[in-house]
Amino acid sequence: MFVMGTAGHVDHGKSSLVIALTGIDPDRLPEEKERGLTIDLGFAWLETESGQRVGIVDVPGHERFVKNMIAGVGAIDFVLFVVAADDGWMPQSAEHLAILNFLGVKHGIIVITKTTLATGDWLDLVCEDVRSQVRGSFLADAPLMRVDSISREGIDDLKSAIGRMVESLPPRADIGCPRLYIDRAFAIAGRGSVVTGTLIDGTLSAGQAAVIVPDAIKCRVRELQNHGRKVDRIAPGQRVAANLAGVEVGQLRRGQCLVSPENDTTADRLWADIHILADATHPLKAERRVRVMVGTAEPEGTAFPLDSAGIPPGGSGLCELLLDEPIKACLLDRFVLRWPSPSVTIGGGAILDLGGTRDWRRDESLRPRLEARRNGSLADFRRTELRRDGFSPRTGFLRDGPFSDQSIAADLQSAESAGEIRRSGDWLFDAAWLRGTSERLLGILTDLHRAEPYQRGLNLAEWQSRLGLTVVPMGEIAKLLETEGAIKRTGDAYHLPGHTPSLPSGWSQEEARLWQSLEAGEWQPPPRSDLETAAEHGREIVAYWQSTTKIVVLGDGVIFSAARFQQVRERVLSYLKENGTMTAAQLRDLFGTTRRYAVPIIEQLDREGITQRNGDVRVLADSAPGR
Repeated sequence: MFVMGTAGHVDHGKSSLVIALTGIDPDRLPEEKERGLTIDLGFAWLETESGQRVGIVDVPGHERFVKNMIAGVGAIDFVLFVVAADDGWMPQSAEHLAILNFLGVKHGIIVITKTTLATGDWLDLVCEDVRSQVRGSFLADAPLMRVDSISREGIDDLKSAIGRMVESLPPRADIGCPRLYIDRAFAIAGRGSVVTGTLIDGTLSAGQAAVIVPDAIKCRVRELQNHGRKVDRIAPGQRVAANLAGVEVGQLRRGQCLVSPENDTTADRLWADIHILADATHPLKAERRVRVMVGTAEPEGTAFPLDSAGIPPGGSGLCELLLDEPIKACLLDRFVLRWPSPSVTIGGGAILDLGGTRDWRRDESLRPRLEARRNGSLADFRRTELRRDGFSPRTGFLRDGPFSDQSIAADLQSAESAGEIRRSGDWLFDAAWLRGTSERLLGILTDLHRAEPYQRGLNLAEWQSRLGLTVVPMGEIAKLLETEGAIKRTGDAYHLPGHTPSLPSGWSQEEARLWQSLEAGEWQPPPRSDLETAAEHGREIVAYWQSTTKIVVLGDGVIFSAARFQQVRERVLSYLKENGTMTAAQLRDLFGTTRRYAVPIIEQLDREGITQRNGDVRVLADSAPGR
């Protein structure tokens, strides 16, 4: 199923041509009937000789309704570019051709209409002029058909040409991320809200959950229709009427987008490759207000070209577009750029990146990243995406782009084989970034072992803090380093292989005095802070005990020797096996200690899975030894 659009100057016979081809009048509004011109989008369809249905979007040609024209051609596969034989090439013809180019339309048929109103010589001149006007565009080598909708001269030949066009086109890609940009919303009595649009990027099914973005309205697809036929499932590239449950028609408007729940992200900041028309009256400079037309959305926003001089007429450049409201957009989506007032098309382009809050004037990686993405290859998007931070979750990787899960998986496999990326768990790493980060991490451990040999190593949080990075999958990096044999883990501490915590020999007497003080306290040992200040190297000695598991560190600064706390475990286990329950007060009395020690002890036993709280008492946990 493909969608064909019409384009061309006002009153050049686009709607009449659609009627001649299909028998369907696409002008649906009373004011369109009255005035004899298309104001809003009209829809129809035809069936080719091979039996394929082709949806038709008839768009308005009048200058005041160009925004509706843009909404119509954004999702078409090919275009009938209409020029009337009596008028020839007109200003709106040029603007529509520019818009088609900006939106990435690549296929079309030139149709010269109203041929009975022109003499043979004049008709030949019009055809030659049209050929010269489309030179260098996607229509340069397009078929040129001469028709008259009233007499039906040439209509059958045009239908055959449409059939040949359809047979030559590749099918629309299904990347599993359906997007239905709403171009109409209305209510049907007894059925509720209905939206229409052209489906892209994925499949819709009756009964599935959906979300209307950017308003985050949850709904359900109750029923689907395609050109008047009820269907259970509809593939990308087709016109869709979706009957929705859970949403009122007053909540719906053109510009919204129906998506699956897992694809409901939006953006109000776009990074784009923009081309400005040669006949634009002004360059695009920083802080200029613009209207950005993506799908059926048309938010206003502010442009910030990356080059301080801006983008001149006829020129291209990279630009940030800060929108007044978020929209649903994806990487490589094409858009049209207009001045808000006077409303005139000035250019268009493609989206290269989404979101972000960094000050790009200080982000030296931004321009190279955007430049690399201009050619649109999956490999370049993957490289630049991973190099942005050095890592990314595999789940959802590049799902804002026009790439299927299968193509992303194949590219990642190729990149891994080539040594460009590394994987661990559900994370992807740029190999060069990972090497540099690993060297820094190993350097941190080397410095730690040299400066503080009494420490076993660093836990993940301490390691990450010393690295100076806030959001890093440290656990996965540590797994990779451990697998390679670059580090070892003891408990929750990571250290270099062969490192054993030790104290300088000159501290032995100091350590012995502190240990004697700890053990002399029996069930009420001195708090950690007292031990750390009781000797010149008290802090280092206590850290050494902890790293070698000679002590057990409880809450509130309470520590016990490992042997002493093992006695605590055994006595509590024995008590609970005999009595069934224990309160903090009973534990206090069991050891002849105080609440200051009893509470940290019982909480530590809870953490170790020996006891568990049951109301105001403790009982043996299911995981307790000997249970």
